Amino acid sequence: MKESKPKILIVGTFHMGSTPDLIQTGLDNILSPQRQAEIAEVIVNLKRFEPNKIAVEVEKERQAEINKSYQDYLNNSFQVKVNELHQIGFRLNAEMKNSEIFAVDWMRDVGQKGIGEVMEWAKANQPELFKRITETYLPNIAPDFNNQSISGILKMCNDRTRLNLEQEMYMNVARIGEGLNYMGIEWLRWWYQRNLIIFSNITRLANTNDRILLLIGSAHVYLITQFLSESGLFEIEDLNKYI
Repeated sequence: MKESKPKILIVGTFHMGSTPDLIQTGLDNILSPQRQAEIAEVIVNLKRFEPNKIAVEVEKERQAEINKSYQDYLNNSFQVKVNELHQIGFRLNAEMKNSEIFAVDWMRDVGQKGIGEVMEWAKANQPELFKRITETYLPNIAPDFNNQSISGILKMCNDRTRLNLEQEMYMNVARIGEGLNYMGIEWLRWWYQRNLIIFSNITRLANTNDRILLLIGSAHVYLITQFLSESGLFEIEDLNKYI
C-alpha cells in the first residue's frame, strides 16, 4: 500500500519590496490597479491547490508577531504593505479560511562574510570571476519583469532552466577566494544552513494529510526542492498546474 504523504506546493516569488539580496527585480508599482488585479488572479489560481497550511519566508521567532498581524488583517484593522507575505500570503490564507500562517525562515549568524562583502572582495581581487557572475549570470537570472504579469513573473521565477542557472551561479560564488581564503564558501555555508533549517521547519509543521503551500523567494527553490525530494517525506506538486 502506498504511503500517504503531505503534499507541498512550492511557490518561488520575487521580493516585492527592497531587500539586500544579490538578485534584485526593480519591479514597478505593485499597488497599481493593474498589478492588484493580477495578484487577485494569482490568488484565485493558487486557491485551487486548497492549501490548509501556508508557510512563509519569515523568521520562525516572529510566528506570534505575523499571526497577530494576520488576525488584524482578518479584522480589517491592518494596513497591508508591499511585500509578498501580505500581498499573496495573507490574502490566500484568508481565502482558504486558515486560522494561522507559518513562519519557517532562519536568519541568524550570517557567517563571517555577507554576500555584499564577498562580491566586493571578488570585484577587487578576482575581477574576471566577478564579471562572470554579474554580467553572465545575474542579467539572465533577474531579467526585466516590468512587461510581465504577476503570473508571468512567477512562471519565470520558477522556470527550471532559470533555477538551474541560479544554482550554477552559486557554485561560482564558491570559487571566490584564493589560497586559504574561502570567502565565497563562508557565505554559502550559511546559505545552505539556512535552507536546511527552512526544510526542517517545514517537516515539523507537516502532518500526513496536509496540503502545504510554501511562499518563498525563488532563490531558495532549487535547494528546498532538492531537500524535500531527497527526504522522501513529501509529494511535491507541479506549480505549472496552478499559475
